[in-house]
Amino acid sequence: MKRAVFALLVVLGASLAGFAGVNPCPTSTYDVYIVSGFECGIGDKTFADFMYSGTSNPPGFGIPAGGVAVTPITTGGNPGFQFSAGWFSSTSSGILEETSTIQYSANVNPGGALINDLSLSIGALSFTGTGFIGVSETACLGAMLPSCSGGQILTLSVSDSSSGSKLFDSASFAGVSEVDLQEGITLQAGTNGSASLSLVTNQFSEVQQTPEPGTLSMLGLGVIAVAGFARRKLGL
Repeated sequence: MKRAVFALLVVLGASLAGFAGVNPCPTSTYDVYIVSGFECGIGDKTFADFMYSGTSNPPGFGIPAGGVAVTPITTGGNPGFQFSAGWFSSTSSGILEETSTIQYSANVNPGGALINDLSLSIGALSFTGTGFIGVSETACLGAMLPSCSGGQILTLSVSDSSSGSKLFDSASFAGVSEVDLQEGITLQAGTNGSASLSLVTNQFSEVQQTPEPGTLSMLGLGVIAVAGFARRKLGL
């Protein structure tokens, strides 16, 4: 009986093997992500090549990688990341500007759904007077930054200030298996103001695909085998 159960597990394991990937992306801080060789998965996507820098004017007040919290977004068909930190600048504090640069790549695992849309949004923010909040994102579709040789460049931007508010931006395109992106977060106090920001969100919409016939067949065989074994075990 043990042998029969083991055989069934092997069948099911083989039928689901195509969906396996690297370790899941952790809910942690960004310093965990920028360790050399680090990569992680959300669904059928692998994320890697994480980089980060933080600066300020005057120097010494930039947010370090360990000060940025990372929450993976596991929404089906629209995975991504939410980055959270206490970005802040104000003339009263003397911190006139604070910036962060976040960079990473997304790759579709073999047999996975292609990426056909990017979105960028910001939240939990405020400004006064001449304060400015801006996030700009440069994405390379199908290749790697900075050259994006052989790929396609697109840009997204969101901002909030006395000049206007745009808290969400997105772009759709033909499905690709690789996206490399870099986003710059900038807060400026201006001549007499303040700005604060807590949330930046990136998401990657996916081309909806029907599982390949071979994958469905293997999964179906596994389910049928388990059902047959259960019927014999229960004497049905």
